[in-house]
Amino acid sequence: MAAGLASLALAGCSHGTVTELPAAPSAPPVLLRVLTITPVGGATMLMGASAPITSEGQLAPNVVGAYAQYSDGSAQYAKATWTSSDPGVVAVDGDSIVAKGRGTATLTATVAGMKAAETFTVEPGVDGSWSGTYVVDNCQAGSGSVFEMICGAGGPGRPAGVLPIGTAAPVSFQITRGAGADLTATAAFGELRGTLTGVDRGQNFLALTGELTSVNGTTLTITYWSARARTDLMEGFVNFEVRVKGFPSLAVVNAHFADVMRR
Repeated sequence: MAAGLASLALAGCSHGTVTELPAAPSAPPVLLRVLTITPVGGATMLMGASAPITSEGQLAPNVVGAYAQYSDGSAQYAKATWTSSDPGVVAVDGDSIVAKGRGTATLTATVAGMKAAETFTVEPGVDGSWSGTYVVDNCQAGSGSVFEMICGAGGPGRPAGVLPIGTAAPVSFQITRGAGADLTATAAFGELRGTLTGVDRGQNFLALTGELTSVNGTTLTITYWSARARTDLMEGFVNFEVRVKGFPSLAVVNAHFADVMRR
């Protein structure tokens, strides 16, 4: 009888035993593996320009952002802490970078303790003083007398005109920026002086038109000016009409800029 009770008690204890299931292994933490600043290799900005800092989304090579690649294979732009080695050249202003002054600066982004850096260069815009020469590529006139006076190459007993093909003549101008892309330039083509107006078309491409005059009444009308400033060199083309006082016809000149430099 005692043995039976013991067996019953043992059976009851065995029946009430709870066996725990094995715990599932925890997922490994997602770690930041690679941090890259885009644009890769940095970028060149024009003075006064700004660019937003991207902090989400997928890779876009031409935007500024800290692109994070993680241990689980995912990748996206991340919110980063940004610093500049020279805020006088490139400053971090909230969620944008601003080109403040000419030079280079290193931008550093920090995400989860990891850092990445790229160098950004700031170049001046079209504003400022420029001087050099323009070279005549073509010169045509509406009458023989004006052609000889302006375009003629000269010859035995005939003096050369003012602007025959191949002539290198002086030019200078001071460009100032108005509202937005508006430009104004005080210009001198030799002895002719005047004010030109136009626009900065972006990336330092500019267009100007206007009229210059001399003390003897000669006028030079800029009909086409398409040029680009590359740091301290301006390259491009200019077309203009020359009208001499007392002559009914005019000369049309096509030229290109040569050694026009920022001064």
